[in-house]
Amino acid sequence: MTFTSFFSEYKWVILFYSAIILLIYLNREKFEIQAKIFALYRTKKGIKAIEKFSLKYKEFVKLFGYTGIGIGFIGMILIFITILNGLFKLFFQPSAPAVITPVLPGIKIPGSPIFLPLFYGIAALFIVVVVHEFAHGIVAASHNLKIKSTGMLFLGPIIGAFVEPDEKEVKKQSDIVQYSIFAAGPFSNIATGLLVLLLLLFVFFPAQGAMSNEFGVSFLEVQNDTPAQKAGLYPNMTIIKADNVDVNNLKDFITYLEPIKPNQTIILYDNNENNYTLITTNHPEDEKKGYLGVIGIHTKSELKSDSIFFKLLNNFISVITTLFQWVFVLSIGIGLANLLPLGPVDGGRMLQIAAVKITGSKKRGNEIWRKTSTFTMMAILLLIFVPIFKAVFGL
Repeated sequence: MTFTSFFSEYKWVILFYSAIILLIYLNREKFEIQAKIFALYRTKKGIKAIEKFSLKYKEFVKLFGYTGIGIGFIGMILIFITILNGLFKLFFQPSAPAVITPVLPGIKIPGSPIFLPLFYGIAALFIVVVVHEFAHGIVAASHNLKIKSTGMLFLGPIIGAFVEPDEKEVKKQSDIVQYSIFAAGPFSNIATGLLVLLLLLFVFFPAQGAMSNEFGVSFLEVQNDTPAQKAGLYPNMTIIKADNVDVNNLKDFITYLEPIKPNQTIILYDNNENNYTLITTNHPEDEKKGYLGVIGIHTKSELKSDSIFFKLLNNFISVITTLFQWVFVLSIGIGLANLLPLGPVDGGRMLQIAAVKITGSKKRGNEIWRKTSTFTMMAILLLIFVPIFKAVFGL
């Protein structure tokens, strides 16, 4: 890729992240640098809103925090099992897709099955992070803990947010109160993700369906050295038929693929009456299932009306739907990631309290916490960087 083509593809990404870095540099005296990589901008904005909300709905907020404890520990177990499963696949099923992958708005991570668009990504991340930190703040305030500051943090050009309760006061609280404060953030993300999913399923997807006619499916990506690529399939083409089965939408295509086995010959037809013959291979996650090698399958559709109002309404619904889809993905992903039994993140802090409580010894509890955190960190680094290494060097 030449510099010109690279800049053309990533110009908005480069301009956006450059503007963030420049903003931090020009206002560097207002930022506090921690661990040489985090830039924190502290403010008092939002504290009154947090305190007012927590006071008005005090009992509900406390109940929300307590409910999050159980969800938090269940999520911690699930994400830890996911990591162990990912390590197994990394060493024994090398062709399996990455289990854990970093996402940066607008940047394609080699080996990652997920690409987060720049503007949708920034907007969705902002919503997810604000919900997360607001939940921490209101649960802490509901227990009469002082909120020292709110603010924004930057890891390089990556934007985040924080709500900072008085840590000394937090440590003086009972174990269950501390659990509820730490679990509130991840629990709020998971709850937000589920709420957004319900809105998508029962409001926005039906609204889109009512305004359009479906006429096939398309793919966002065709993986290298797979049956799909060998057959000549390419991104954004329209498939309208599979063997003798009409494919009008994603549901039709998934139903057709469900019984497909490895080494089975199938024929796909596009909207130009071209046909493509594929011989399926073993699915990387289930050897008994057939595999094509396409990612991001979605329904193709066209509007029922050409009126300007109809088009504007459809565009508005499409933007909200796409934004909500990314809010759902990031809410669940970030919520579970924060429950990792790892050092300073919410799950790690919950684990530390639990380990000390169970062992009855601060020394032994902290030792278990440190060893678990170290193992988790090493596993995450392997799960992130090995797929990137393989993709970059074509392994």
